[in-house]
Amino acid sequence: MKKTLSMLIVAALLGGCVTNTETVTTQAPTNAVNTVNTSLANLQWLPLSAPSSSKFTIDANSQKLVDNISAGNIAAFTLPADQGALTIKLDSFAKKTVYAPVVSVYNEKNALIATIPAENFNYVPAAMLMDDHLSGAITFMPPKDTKEIRVLISTTRDALTETTTLLHPAKASAIARNTQPPAIADPIATHTDMGRLELTVMTVADDKQYQAERTDYAPSPEERSSYYLNSIENAVNNGDLNKAMKLLDEAEKLGIADARPTFINAVEAKK
Repeated sequence: MKKTLSMLIVAALLGGCVTNTETVTTQAPTNAVNTVNTSLANLQWLPLSAPSSSKFTIDANSQKLVDNISAGNIAAFTLPADQGALTIKLDSFAKKTVYAPVVSVYNEKNALIATIPAENFNYVPAAMLMDDHLSGAITFMPPKDTKEIRVLISTTRDALTETTTLLHPAKASAIARNTQPPAIADPIATHTDMGRLELTVMTVADDKQYQAERTDYAPSPEERSSYYLNSIENAVNNGDLNKAMKLLDEAEKLGIADARPTFINAVEAKK
């Protein structure tokens, strides 16, 4: 996993916001704790709402999936697909170990429609109340005539062979105080298929539908700014720099002051 000192900007949204975080369980049924599934069709999917924020732990009692995209313990959720575009953000918290995630989004027939691959998760150093974590996000539009989508959180065999270098707390403290960081080794978190994670789901109003249905509504400057900053960061994270630069150009024409720093930080985080 790549290490970066740049903070990942929390995805902002135009149509929905997350106000509370609930704790959910990913444990398999008692009679299936040791069952190793080899097909998505055998998984049990836990329904979540949108927008929502859910904390959960993936451990030895979680459901297991071993196939070409998963190497062990997983979490599986469903989301409503009738609210327009969705933004999914996943944080995987690190101590001595960290769950190196892949997020795969499927329709009701288990056809893949979107993914956040392992290499798109960036390391974010501990700050404020957030521990060290890997973070990734994606915005996508569910297919038409789909009632729900399925979100699989898994890790791969390749990811389990890697590690993530964390920023030593003494160095983080020195950087925060604008002093020279001490010459000490950074801790290394080994990758595992167990960990503590948080999934945030946000709704994003489709522009055309939004304008057609709410012609009497004009977004506030704060909403418009949040929409562009979120979209710029997601475009960079998804590797679509052309789209990110077009959004940056539009944002600057609208006078959104933070657009260029957001673009630069997102690009730096991808290095």
